Amino acid sequence: MTTLPLEGIKILDLSRVLAGPLASMILGDLGADVVKIERPGTGDDTRGWGPPFDERGESAYYLSVNRNKLSVAADLARAADRALLAALIAEADVVLENFRPGTLERYGLGVREMLAAHPRLLWCTITGFGLASARPGYDFVVQAESGWMAITGEPAGAPMKVGVALADVLAGKDAAIQILAALAGGRRGARHLSVSLLHSATAALVNVAQNALVTGREAQRWGNAHPNLVPYQCFDAADRPMVIAVGNDAQWLGCARALGLDAL
Repeated sequence: MTTLPLEGIKILDLSRVLAGPLASMILGDLGADVVKIERPGTGDDTRGWGPPFDERGESAYYLSVNRNKLSVAADLARAADRALLAALIAEADVVLENFRPGTLERYGLGVREMLAAHPRLLWCTITGFGLASARPGYDFVVQAESGWMAITGEPAGAPMKVGVALADVLAGKDAAIQILAALAGGRRGARHLSVSLLHSATAALVNVAQNALVTGREAQRWGNAHPNLVPYQCFDAADRPMVIAVGNDAQWLGCARALGLDAL
Protein backbone atom coordinates (compact mmCIF):
# COMPACT_ATOMS: atom_id res chain seq x y z
CA MET A 1 0.00 0.00 0.00
CA THR A 2 1.40 3.39 -1.01
CA THR A 3 2.14 5.85 1.79
CA LEU A 4 1.08 9.39 0.91
CA PRO A 5 3.41 12.25 1.91
CA LEU A 6 0.98 14.06 4.23
CA GLU A 7 -0.33 11.07 6.15
CA GLY A 8 -0.65 12.01 9.83
CA ILE A 9 -1.07 15.73 9.10
CA LYS A 10 -4.35 17.16 10.37
CA ILE A 11 -6.03 20.02 8.48
CA LEU A 12 -9.00 21.93 9.89
CA ASP A 13 -10.78 23.63 6.99
CA LEU A 14 -12.99 26.53 8.06
CA SER A 15 -13.20 27.91 4.52
CA ARG A 16 -16.01 27.78 2.01
CA VAL A 17 -16.82 28.12 -1.69
CA LEU A 18 -13.73 27.51 -3.91
CA ALA A 19 -10.20 28.73 -3.11
CA GLY A 20 -9.97 27.37 0.44
CA PRO A 21 -11.80 24.10 -0.24
CA LEU A 22 -9.57 23.51 -3.28
CA ALA A 23 -6.45 24.01 -1.15
CA SER A 24 -7.63 21.58 1.54
CA MET A 25 -8.67 19.06 -1.12
CA ILE A 26 -5.15 19.13 -2.57
CA LEU A 27 -3.75 18.47 0.90
CA GLY A 28 -6.28 15.69 1.40
CA ASP A 29 -5.29 14.13 -1.92
CA LEU A 30 -1.73 14.09 -0.59
CA GLY A 31 -2.81 12.10 2.45
CA ALA A 32 -3.71 14.72 5.08
CA ASP A 33 -6.71 14.17 7.34
CA VAL A 34 -9.07 17.04 6.49
CA VAL A 35 -12.01 18.03 8.67
CA LYS A 36 -14.29 20.52 6.92
CA ILE A 37 -16.53 22.72 9.05
CA GLU A 38 -19.88 23.68 7.53
CA ARG A 39 -22.88 25.69 8.67
CA PRO A 40 -25.73 23.63 10.11
CA GLY A 41 -28.66 23.27 7.78
CA THR A 42 -27.21 24.84 4.64
CA GLY A 43 -23.56 23.77 4.67
CA ASP A 44 -21.03 25.24 2.26
CA ASP A 45 -22.53 27.83 -0.12
CA THR A 46 -21.66 25.64 -3.11
CA ARG A 47 -23.95 22.82 -1.95
CA GLY A 48 -26.73 24.88 -3.51
CA TRP A 49 -24.86 26.02 -6.61
CA GLY A 50 -26.61 24.08 -9.34
CA PRO A 51 -27.83 22.49 -11.45
CA PRO A 52 -26.38 20.04 -12.08
CA PHE A 53 -26.88 17.82 -9.04
CA ASP A 54 -26.05 14.12 -8.82
CA GLU A 55 -28.50 11.36 -7.92
CA ARG A 56 -27.99 12.08 -4.20
CA GLY A 57 -28.72 15.77 -4.62
CA GLU A 58 -25.06 16.83 -4.31
CA SER A 59 -24.10 19.77 -6.54
CA ALA A 60 -21.35 19.15 -9.08
CA TYR A 61 -19.70 22.39 -7.95
CA TYR A 62 -19.45 21.22 -4.34
CA LEU A 63 -18.21 17.77 -5.34
CA SER A 64 -15.46 19.23 -7.53
CA VAL A 65 -13.47 20.62 -4.58
CA ASN A 66 -14.50 18.58 -1.53
CA ARG A 67 -13.31 15.01 -1.91
CA ASN A 68 -11.18 13.33 0.78
CA LYS A 69 -12.74 15.30 3.65
CA LEU A 70 -14.88 14.65 6.71
CA SER A 71 -17.60 17.29 7.09
CA VAL A 72 -18.77 18.50 10.51
CA ALA A 73 -21.61 20.96 11.13
CA ALA A 74 -20.82 23.71 13.65
CA ASP A 75 -22.41 27.04 14.51
CA LEU A 76 -20.12 29.78 15.84
CA ALA A 77 -23.06 31.27 17.72
CA ARG A 78 -23.33 28.17 19.96
CA ALA A 79 -20.94 27.83 22.91
CA ALA A 80 -20.80 24.03 22.58
CA ASP A 81 -19.85 24.29 18.92
CA ARG A 82 -17.20 26.91 19.67
CA ALA A 83 -15.74 24.54 22.26
CA LEU A 84 -15.70 21.80 19.61
CA LEU A 85 -13.87 24.08 17.18
CA ALA A 86 -11.35 25.07 19.85
CA ALA A 87 -10.66 21.38 20.49
CA LEU A 88 -10.24 20.66 16.79
CA ILE A 89 -7.88 23.62 16.43
CA ALA A 90 -5.80 22.31 19.34
CA GLU A 91 -5.37 18.98 17.52
CA ALA A 92 -4.70 20.45 14.07
CA ASP A 93 -1.41 21.00 12.30
CA VAL A 94 -2.98 23.58 9.97
CA VAL A 95 -6.09 25.75 10.10
CA LEU A 96 -7.37 27.11 6.79
CA GLU A 97 -10.02 29.85 6.72
CA ASN A 98 -11.44 32.66 4.62
CA PHE A 99 -13.54 34.60 7.12
CA ARG A 100 -13.74 38.35 6.85
CA PRO A 101 -11.51 40.23 9.34
CA GLY A 102 -12.73 40.18 12.93
CA THR A 103 -15.26 37.37 12.56
CA LEU A 104 -13.34 34.63 14.36
CA GLU A 105 -11.96 37.13 16.87
CA ARG A 106 -15.50 37.95 18.03
CA TYR A 107 -15.91 34.32 19.05
CA GLY A 108 -12.56 33.93 20.79
CA LEU A 109 -11.04 31.92 17.92
CA GLY A 110 -8.85 34.57 16.31
CA VAL A 111 -5.56 33.73 14.68
CA ARG A 112 -3.32 35.53 17.21
CA GLU A 113 -4.98 33.88 20.18
CA MET A 114 -4.88 30.43 18.61
CA LEU A 115 -1.27 30.67 17.46
CA ALA A 116 -0.20 31.82 20.92
CA ALA A 117 -2.03 28.91 22.53
CA HIS A 118 -0.69 26.29 20.11
CA PRO A 119 3.01 26.79 19.26
CA ARG A 120 3.10 24.14 16.48
CA LEU A 121 -0.02 25.39 14.68
CA LEU A 122 0.09 26.85 11.17
CA TRP A 123 -2.73 29.16 10.10
CA CYS A 124 -3.56 30.09 6.51
CA THR A 125 -5.98 32.92 5.71
CA ILE A 126 -7.37 33.36 2.21
CA THR A 127 -8.79 36.79 1.38
CA GLY A 128 -10.09 38.59 -1.66
CA PHE A 129 -7.89 41.68 -1.47
CA GLY A 130 -5.40 41.20 1.38
CA LEU A 131 -5.51 41.00 5.16
CA ALA A 132 -6.21 44.73 5.53
CA SER A 133 -9.35 44.61 3.37
CA ALA A 134 -12.82 43.54 4.49
CA ARG A 135 -14.11 43.35 0.90
CA PRO A 136 -15.57 39.94 0.03
CA GLY A 137 -13.59 38.18 -2.65
CA TYR A 138 -15.46 37.13 -5.77
CA ASP A 139 -13.55 35.70 -8.70
CA PHE A 140 -15.44 37.77 -11.30
CA VAL A 141 -14.56 41.04 -9.56
CA VAL A 142 -10.93 39.97 -9.17
CA GLN A 143 -10.68 39.02 -12.85
CA ALA A 144 -11.89 42.53 -13.71
CA GLU A 145 -9.67 44.44 -11.27
CA SER A 146 -6.52 42.40 -11.92
CA GLY A 147 -6.65 43.15 -15.64
CA TRP A 148 -7.50 39.68 -16.90
CA MET A 149 -10.72 40.81 -18.54
CA ALA A 150 -8.82 43.50 -20.44
CA ILE A 151 -6.68 40.86 -22.15
CA THR A 152 -9.28 38.10 -22.63
CA GLY A 153 -11.59 37.97 -25.67
CA GLU A 154 -11.45 39.05 -29.29
CA PRO A 155 -9.41 42.19 -30.05
CA ALA A 156 -12.47 44.25 -31.01
CA GLY A 157 -14.76 42.56 -28.52
CA ALA A 158 -15.93 43.34 -25.02
CA PRO A 159 -13.90 42.49 -21.90
CA MET A 160 -14.35 38.80 -21.11
CA LYS A 161 -13.73 36.66 -18.06
CA VAL A 162 -12.01 33.29 -18.22
CA GLY A 163 -14.48 30.39 -18.34
CA VAL A 164 -13.28 28.93 -15.02
CA ALA A 165 -13.05 30.82 -11.71
CA LEU A 166 -9.32 30.85 -12.25
CA ALA A 167 -8.42 33.51 -9.66
CA ASP A 168 -9.95 31.26 -7.01
CA VAL A 169 -8.19 28.22 -8.41
CA LEU A 170 -4.79 29.94 -8.44
CA ALA A 171 -5.26 31.30 -4.91
CA GLY A 172 -6.18 27.81 -3.71
CA LYS A 173 -3.08 26.33 -5.28
CA ASP A 174 -0.94 29.17 -3.88
CA ALA A 175 -2.36 28.46 -0.42
CA ALA A 176 -1.54 24.76 -0.76
CA ILE A 177 2.02 25.65 -1.83
CA GLN A 178 2.49 27.94 1.17
CA ILE A 179 1.20 25.31 3.56
CA LEU A 180 3.40 22.60 2.04
CA ALA A 181 6.44 24.88 2.22
CA ALA A 182 5.76 25.68 5.88
CA LEU A 183 5.34 21.99 6.74
CA ALA A 184 8.46 21.00 4.79
CA GLY A 185 10.42 23.76 6.50
CA GLY A 186 9.59 22.45 9.95
CA ARG A 187 7.30 25.41 10.71
CA ARG A 188 10.22 27.82 10.62
CA GLY A 189 9.39 31.47 9.94
CA ALA A 190 5.92 32.97 9.86
CA ARG A 191 3.12 30.75 11.11
CA HIS A 192 0.31 32.98 9.88
CA LEU A 193 0.24 32.44 6.12
CA SER A 194 -1.96 34.49 3.83
CA VAL A 195 -3.04 34.41 0.21
CA SER A 196 -5.32 36.82 -1.65
CA LEU A 197 -7.24 36.24 -4.84
CA LEU A 198 -6.06 39.60 -6.21
CA HIS A 199 -2.35 38.93 -5.58
CA SER A 200 -2.58 35.43 -7.06
CA ALA A 201 -4.36 36.83 -10.12
CA THR A 202 -1.89 39.65 -10.75
CA ALA A 203 1.08 37.31 -10.25
CA ALA A 204 -0.47 35.01 -12.87
CA LEU A 205 -0.24 37.73 -15.53
CA VAL A 206 3.46 36.72 -15.84
CA ASN A 207 4.73 37.57 -19.35
CA VAL A 208 1.74 39.81 -20.14
CA ALA A 209 2.56 41.99 -17.15
CA GLN A 210 6.27 41.99 -17.98
CA ASN A 211 5.51 43.01 -21.58
CA ALA A 212 3.66 46.04 -20.22
CA LEU A 213 6.50 46.90 -17.83
CA VAL A 214 9.13 46.64 -20.56
CA THR A 215 7.23 48.58 -23.23
CA GLY A 216 5.28 51.01 -21.07
CA ARG A 217 2.15 50.12 -23.04
CA GLU A 218 -1.06 48.63 -21.72
CA ALA A 219 -1.66 44.99 -22.59
CA GLN A 220 -4.41 44.30 -25.11
CA ARG A 221 -6.73 41.51 -26.13
CA TRP A 222 -5.33 39.08 -28.71
CA GLY A 223 -8.21 36.62 -28.95
CA ASN A 224 -6.66 33.23 -29.72
CA ALA A 225 -3.43 34.80 -30.97
CA HIS A 226 -0.25 35.42 -28.96
CA PRO A 227 1.58 38.71 -28.31
CA ASN A 228 5.04 37.14 -28.57
CA LEU A 229 4.76 34.14 -30.91
CA VAL A 230 3.55 33.72 -34.52
CA PRO A 231 1.88 31.50 -35.63
CA TYR A 232 0.35 30.63 -32.28
CA GLN A 233 -3.37 30.97 -32.86
CA CYS A 234 -6.60 29.52 -34.22
CA PHE A 235 -7.23 29.38 -37.98
CA ASP A 236 -10.54 28.74 -39.72
CA ALA A 237 -10.01 25.73 -42.00
CA ALA A 238 -12.56 24.50 -44.55
CA ASP A 239 -14.26 22.05 -42.20
CA ARG A 240 -13.46 23.29 -38.67
CA PRO A 241 -11.16 25.59 -36.67
CA MET A 242 -7.55 24.45 -36.31
CA VAL A 243 -4.98 25.49 -33.72
CA ILE A 244 -1.33 25.93 -34.71
CA ALA A 245 1.20 26.51 -31.95
CA VAL A 246 4.80 27.12 -33.04
CA GLY A 247 7.35 27.87 -30.35
CA ASN A 248 10.58 28.32 -32.33
CA ASP A 249 12.02 28.64 -35.83
CA ALA A 250 12.83 24.94 -36.18
CA GLN A 251 9.23 24.06 -35.38
CA TRP A 252 8.05 26.57 -37.97
CA LEU A 253 10.07 24.84 -40.69
CA GLY A 254 8.49 21.53 -39.76
CA CYS A 255 5.04 23.12 -39.62
CA ALA A 256 5.41 24.70 -43.06
CA ARG A 257 6.52 21.38 -44.58
CA ALA A 258 3.65 19.50 -42.90
CA LEU A 259 1.15 22.00 -44.33
CA GLY A 260 2.73 21.84 -47.80
CA LEU A 261 3.74 25.50 -47.59
CA ASP A 262 7.33 24.99 -48.77
CA ALA A 263 7.44 28.53 -50.16
CA LEU A 264 7.23 29.86 -46.63
